[in-house]
Amino acid sequence: MILAAGSPFDPVYNFFGTILAFFYGVVPNLGVAIIALTILVMLVMFPLTAKQAKSMMAMQRAQPEIKKLQAKYKNDRAKLNEEMMKYYQENKINPLAGCLPLVIQMPIFLALFRVMREPYKHVPKSSDLYAAFCTTKNGVLHTNACNVPKLGLPNPLYFLNLNLSLSATQAKGSLVDTIPYFVLVGLVILTGFLQARQSRRNAPNMNSQMALITSVLPIGFGLFSLGFPSGLVLYFFVSNLWRLGQQEIIMRKITRPGQEAIKASQQGAIDVEGADSGTKTVTEEKPSGATGLRKLFQLPAASEGGGNGSPKSGGTKSASKSAGAKSTGKPAPKSGGGSGGSSSSGGGSGGASSSARRRSNKKRKKR
Repeated sequence: MILAAGSPFDPVYNFFGTILAFFYGVVPNLGVAIIALTILVMLVMFPLTAKQAKSMMAMQRAQPEIKKLQAKYKNDRAKLNEEMMKYYQENKINPLAGCLPLVIQMPIFLALFRVMREPYKHVPKSSDLYAAFCTTKNGVLHTNACNVPKLGLPNPLYFLNLNLSLSATQAKGSLVDTIPYFVLVGLVILTGFLQARQSRRNAPNMNSQMALITSVLPIGFGLFSLGFPSGLVLYFFVSNLWRLGQQEIIMRKITRPGQEAIKASQQGAIDVEGADSGTKTVTEEKPSGATGLRKLFQLPAASEGGGNGSPKSGGTKSASKSAGAKSTGKPAPKSGGGSGGSSSSGGGSGGASSSARRRSNKKRKKR
């Protein structure tokens, strides 16, 4: 049986309260139970967070094509939406996949906020945690009402010398007794700043307004935490620590490799365009077609030379130029081994042979 609080969301609150009571039954310390529940929830939510990161990377990878469509159909909004949806379907991209995990996570975090703020209202009455909150000094368990200040209920439960029912502004006593409450709030602010710094580092293109918001938000959150029970502030601190580690893992395993692959593919596309337009491009000759990142992103192989008919040699570099030179009638210099100065078409060799015939005819006439 659970003490109801009269809210339509009580089933959700009571669910998390039951899990919290379970952890308290394993380790009879409310602080440890809060940490265990926070880690469990974050662990369950990790696949959604990873899916969100992958969706964001897919959208980043699709941005060049999206910009092309926007430029092509800038005057036809309906056609633009149609072509974008077609592109998403062909490439199996869900533009809402990045928002869906946030929508799912928000009610869970709000429920945890409520449970951590007043845990005795949402735990089973038969649990050890409820008994710890609602048993008087005389050993009487109050099952009908637990919030009875005259009787000292709910009982204070401590973690590292912190009364988890008191806020930093409610803490009384000597300086040594009150400092831990403000230290905990300071840790929440510090981890919030580290999260903001991590976000700016991993998103260098963040606009100035968003960067300012992420910098100021931890301070505002810390000021609010001064009035929250220490049990709830402990939940904030553990959540921030988890998100720091989780975000770093996601960035190293998903986001950064994806960004590097996108940059490499874009660089490869630039090289290919340079080779096709006739600009001087130095490339490594390969015996086969596209390999590596070019093959991964389905890019054509780089130009292999000027087409002079010389044999391919692995590891040798050739400078490819557009073949636009016209035959001048002068004898072409001989080059042993088919160097880059030789003519790349049969027209050049034909012109050289005809000029040789004319010279020989002139010599015969002189004789």
